Amino acid sequence: MDNNTLLLRQVHPSWVVGDTISQQAFSSQTFKPTPKDEGLLSVYNGNQFDANSAYDHYINEQKLQSAGVVAVTHEECSSVPVPVLEDNLPFAGHCSIDYRELSGSAVKKTAALLKSFAQVRGWLYKRED
Repeated sequence: MDNNTLLLRQVHPSWVVGDTISQQAFSSQTFKPTPKDEGLLSVYNGNQFDANSAYDHYINEQKLQSAGVVAVTHEECSSVPVPVLEDNLPFAGHCSIDYRELSGSAVKKTAALLKSFAQVRGWLYKRED
């Protein structure tokens, strides 16, 4: 993985609050780990998946819901800074953005910064309704 590797993040349908990429297109929740994540935010390694194949894998293999795919780069994560782990669990090509060393307020700030990076890049894949 290099600095330009895209880390592909699924956007849950409930996190979409607008139809186009804008300040309100998807919430910062997209990049904020939930308690069940235990501080590790799940992403797809862009060296092994493109946005379309990540989406297909997520809904067909993982049996989870997604409105589409957005991304940050490894370098953007490093700039915040949060480490990226190439854990390949629970599947090959899985990575985690590691928030475990951050306090609650730092998690919120980091999620907002990562969302802003993804927002500039725009949707890499969006489900057709």
